[in-house]
Amino acid sequence: MEFFEFTNVTQTLISSITGDPYFTYYWLCLVIGGVVFVALFALKAVALNTIAKNNGYNHRWMAFVPFVNTYYLGVLSEKNKTFNAKTKYFSLALAITEALSVSVGILYSIAVFRLFNSDYCPTAIYDTITIGDKLVEVYTGKYSADGLPASFNWAWWVFNNANSYAFLLVDLANMVLSVFVLSSFFRTYSPRNYMIFTILSVIFPISAIFIFCVKNNKAVSYIDYVKEMQRRQYETYQQYMRNNGGFNPNGGFNQGGYNQGGYNQGSGNGAGQGNANQPEDPFGGLGEQSKKDSKPVDDDPFGDLK
Repeated sequence: MEFFEFTNVTQTLISSITGDPYFTYYWLCLVIGGVVFVALFALKAVALNTIAKNNGYNHRWMAFVPFVNTYYLGVLSEKNKTFNAKTKYFSLALAITEALSVSVGILYSIAVFRLFNSDYCPTAIYDTITIGDKLVEVYTGKYSADGLPASFNWAWWVFNNANSYAFLLVDLANMVLSVFVLSSFFRTYSPRNYMIFTILSVIFPISAIFIFCVKNNKAVSYIDYVKEMQRRQYETYQQYMRNNGGFNPNGGFNQGGYNQGGYNQGSGNGAGQGNANQPEDPFGGLGEQSKKDSKPVDDDPFGDLK
């Protein structure tokens, strides 16, 4: 799918530079988009293969097959579920929507070459607007099919409907599924940065770069990661309180103002009020996470789909 995203971006840039509305340079857009796509696809394939090897996964050939490597993202993310379901179910759905989007993109490209490289090229429609004292013709982004032979009707229909609501819904589903799958993947291999990696990967077609950046990381459970961060924060808190005369979790107060001041020697101490109620530990409830079942890596990534 990234291939057509790169192609569309290139088409927009070239059209804005040349002012040509007739897809004259569409072949160049495909070439540039193809080069960028192949480079990033190779980067992603190598990264997924490395991750699978470092974490003991089988079927590493999946990393090098289009659409299948999208499914493989979910397989490699099994330590973290999505809505209490295995992520590979979501990555399978994502691979299907990607295949649909690519099919539409291929048909659209064929239709463009059919329409704009013939003697029956559709006519661009312009509107006349007034800028100051001058009349200026502005391209509306629409075309007229007057005189188009019947044999071109299918190409004309594809050209005009490739961005219809039905296909936009497929793109929307693709985006939502990408959020779920990439979020689970980056929580597994980069829990500290998973949110920013996911957002940037969904907005821009550069997920391969971030996947390559984490290729040497070991898979982790995000719950275990959070528990470890809580433990470190709690230890830091305890150390800080011990060093600064605060509450000692082993009992009482350290040598702070409450120990040497009026509460210890004055009337407040006589009633035992100074030490009667020790402050509650603000981190007392941290780290209480539900137990996570651990299971060995599936030998067959398609096992649960049979």
